[in-house]
Amino acid sequence: MAYIRILLLAVGSVTLFADVPLPESPAGTRAKGWLDVINRGDPEGIRSYFAKVYLKIIDAKPSSITLLVKARKADRFAKLTVSVQPEEPHNIQAVMLAPAERPAELAPKRLNESDAIAALKQEAERRTAADEFSGAVLIAKAGKTIYSGAYGLADREQKVANMVDTRFRIGSMNKMFTAVAVLQLVQAGKLSLDAPLGKYLTDYPNADIASKVTIHHLLTHTGGTGDFFGPEFDKNRLKLRDLKDHVTLYGKRGPAFTPGDQQTSR
Repeated sequence: MAYIRILLLAVGSVTLFADVPLPESPAGTRAKGWLDVINRGDPEGIRSYFAKVYLKIIDAKPSSITLLVKARKADRFAKLTVSVQPEEPHNIQAVMLAPAERPAELAPKRLNESDAIAALKQEAERRTAADEFSGAVLIAKAGKTIYSGAYGLADREQKVANMVDTRFRIGSMNKMFTAVAVLQLVQAGKLSLDAPLGKYLTDYPNADIASKVTIHHLLTHTGGTGDFFGPEFDKNRLKLRDLKDHVTLYGKRGPAFTPGDQQTSR
């Protein structure tokens, strides 16, 4: 069921172009039926946000069909493959999504600097008006800011507008910044990837974590230190102001598994 939910979120709604009909083969019929189910899916928000547009048929066989699809509200392409059993009733065996290159015929038109900034502003304003975007935008060239702007609300209840210096929670995007910073410290000889956490956080509460979990384990999510998000986070999230606050709240937990044996999503 988890796989199905992820797939629904990834694919969302699909619109078939009338001038490129799917073949009336077992795979084509099943693919259209599957797409119709997705199109009728709830909630409506998932369908509208993750909508994809069917572009063309890449490969079609009686028992499999591969379509090129594009995210309607993002500039991403993917190959959608539907495989069915060769015998009646041609039940779907697999539905797979894989990244795809942008087709040459859909290469974007190159704009000059002023036109590109104008197009970005127009798109940001359009998405803000449609309640699809809220945030800040900055474009820099050769180390100098050539455009910055803020859109939408930072606090919907209080009607506080975003500013260019509004702070946002950026979720998992923090991981790449953390990884770069850590590896810069490694390169400078100030950290070792193979050293245990306790070498640097000498007062870390849990001895197993401090002595057995390495910096490499933390960067690769194989330390077994546990998921932060849950009832404890919800109850204390307004108190988590500094890194030491997280250590105080979660630092007593032991490893969920032997470090290095498994990988968690965060």
